[in-house]
Amino acid sequence: MVAVPERLVLGRWLRWVLRVGCLSVLLTAAPAQDQAPDAVQVPTAEQLTARLQKLDAEARATVVRNVEKRLLREQSHLVQNVLDRERGPSAYPAPAARVWFEPRDYAPVAAPRQLVAAGTAGHRAATGRCRPFEFLPDLQVAIVYDWALGKAVRVAPNLGPEARFANLVRGFFPHSDHAVAQVLEALDDDPDQRALGDYFEHLYGDRNGAVFAGVSLYDAWNSGIQLEMPDTDAIAFAVRILGTASFVSPIPEDRRRERLYGKLREAFERHRDHRVVRLAAAAAYVAGEPKLDATYLPLVARCQWVWQQVGWEPKEFAARLRQTPDRTQWLLAVDAEIRAAPEAVAPLRQAWRDWGVFLRQLAAAELARAGG
Repeated sequence: MVAVPERLVLGRWLRWVLRVGCLSVLLTAAPAQDQAPDAVQVPTAEQLTARLQKLDAEARATVVRNVEKRLLREQSHLVQNVLDRERGPSAYPAPAARVWFEPRDYAPVAAPRQLVAAGTAGHRAATGRCRPFEFLPDLQVAIVYDWALGKAVRVAPNLGPEARFANLVRGFFPHSDHAVAQVLEALDDDPDQRALGDYFEHLYGDRNGAVFAGVSLYDAWNSGIQLEMPDTDAIAFAVRILGTASFVSPIPEDRRRERLYGKLREAFERHRDHRVVRLAAAAAYVAGEPKLDATYLPLVARCQWVWQQVGWEPKEFAARLRQTPDRTQWLLAVDAEIRAAPEAVAPLRQAWRDWGVFLRQLAAAELARAGG
């Protein structure tokens, strides 16, 4: 279980805490709200960002460093769970190239494939309704999880001061991107799902040979739109996932083809169930009320419960998932545990809210110190 901070207060109490430099004092002995005579409105993330932009580059970097240094002194599990995930950029591989299945490998008689650039009319017409799964859109990242590789990867050398500040004032502790990617790497450990993850990360294409930049098969299938099913992608599924080379292009329009398409649909649904639970778990590791595809937001509270039960250890969370591979049964089991202790999740969410307030307070204090 995590230590839950009291509601944070402002004014002279905050200034005293900042001089002491330790939030643990605030967590154990916060005065009641009516004891803060000069309480003020906590600035918003947008207000704080505007103030940061008025400073020169050196002052901006100093503000961010000072906030991060103060957090290093805190002993809360919520803080240290994230801070401890930091690794140097060299610890991460580069992401896999975004590739597509080639007709020459699976359907030589199919039309050759050509990449259609994002933003073009043809791309918009074919993929306008395809939306990437919403997952922590407000988190600035240098490290992400690559579903094709099954590894945390670097997409930038490091986050600069402005990006780190943006994360802080939105309630994310430093290195939250490392934590999210590492949690996903630990939880995405099923060999069958790893093969499906690689398959569905290939780019989506149509029967005429167009392949659409930036739109994965997962994005296309998840959009719910009517999809074309090129022989190239269907036979790639048969070979790579089903382990059969018995399909040859052109695939006859018969029951056997329909069964193949049905197996592909079922595989996607299984993989989506697998993926969204792990995305919700990773989001719940770094935020109390994360921005996530609305359909799957109810998963977050369940994952927060499990994190508390496993001591915030990703390997232990992965073990819980392996014990009950079926998502529905897993959720039923977690719900039963929560009903037995209904008071456990709300205090954790309140703790996250309080930490978000405190991060903005720290940022405001450091900006004032720097003249911003």
